Amino acid sequence: MASSIFLASPILLVILFHLLLENNPTSCFATNPTEKPPPDLRLPLTHVDLAKSFPKNQFTPSSMSETNAAEITSPTQASNDLYVTKLAIGTPPVIFSAVVDTGSDLIWTKCDSSSRFYDSSKSKSFFKSEESCVSFGCIQEYADGESIKVSMGGEKVIIGGVSSNITFACGTPNDKKSFNKYNGVVGMGRGKLSLVSQLNINVFSYCLASRSHKSEQSILLTGSNTKIAMTNVQTTPLLKQGNKSYYYIALEGISVGKTKLGVSTSDFAIKTDGTGGMIIDSGSTFTYLEKDIINMIENELMKQTKVNMSKDDNPPYQGLNRYFNSPSDVNWDIPKLVFHFSGANWEMPRENYIYEKNGKSYLAFIDNDNDPEKMSIFGNMQQQNMMVLYDLVKNSLSFKTEKCSRL
Repeated sequence: MASSIFLASPILLVILFHLLLENNPTSCFATNPTEKPPPDLRLPLTHVDLAKSFPKNQFTPSSMSETNAAEITSPTQASNDLYVTKLAIGTPPVIFSAVVDTGSDLIWTKCDSSSRFYDSSKSKSFFKSEESCVSFGCIQEYADGESIKVSMGGEKVIIGGVSSNITFACGTPNDKKSFNKYNGVVGMGRGKLSLVSQLNINVFSYCLASRSHKSEQSILLTGSNTKIAMTNVQTTPLLKQGNKSYYYIALEGISVGKTKLGVSTSDFAIKTDGTGGMIIDSGSTFTYLEKDIINMIENELMKQTKVNMSKDDNPPYQGLNRYFNSPSDVNWDIPKLVFHFSGANWEMPRENYIYEKNGKSYLAFIDNDNDPEKMSIFGNMQQQNMMVLYDLVKNSLSFKTEKCSRL
């Protein structure tokens, strides 16, 4: 869920297709200077299809005792195909739900003076940052068009039973319909405002269970909990681009079945002007590629499956409009899709790139042609049933096929 922070002004740029126009303009923010050892977090995640079976009041903020708040296990659930965890903020603690997002940095929650959300005036642990945007406001804007005006501060936050003082933001969405499935975002990017940076986390991993098996748990791990069996593990470099806090990865090619498409490293490389490149993002549902590359994938799939594709004029997600002319409940042979990264091959079975919705089988890629930066995004649907480990010391991304419920 790539994002950016803007100073409030009469003119706000519109961000399209998960584009970060200017990343990490954080000179107006101050983080807690006290460094602590990174925590060992273990957050169980549960996938829930909110459109079908979302428990009433599951994500409604609530107050509880500090003792009970420290015991929350932060179950994370899917909200609009995003992965949401629970945190406790303030004293007394208020529980809120937040998207776990490696494509942004800011940690924020909804707030107001009512009892519905967090209210800093009612918290004994709130503190002001040495520098903040409280006096003039900031706008946190996301590529899907949602945005929220926030003010900055410091607060006690409990996540996975671990209590820390962090710099965070709270605010009210500009549109009442925005963020209606969750109450905040936990940025996990490289920037100094992210949870990763503020808690000095050098290594973290997650495993996103299959969407088709609702009972299976996903999980997020940090610190020593990230140790995984070193069998069948593949590793690719994590790249950097200027002061941007994204996790860039080097995609060098794509194969459909045994056929390698006519694309190369240069099609996905970061250009000299800073455009292009591919990032891995837990906060984006689908993968974003250039239209011509998606056309190649589509044509090769039709050739190998003998099933034609059509365009949906009323797609379930904006831009997700290519679907197979075959009922989603009909089994037909479909090849694996392989993304060839630098030094590693990421194999995707059908469920990782075919999105079943409304009785149709959609190709789970969205074109980024309206994005002037031409940035590609590797979304969370493509990461199902994989243990994904971010090592920020070695600047590497490791992954392996995994049954998440066993972890």
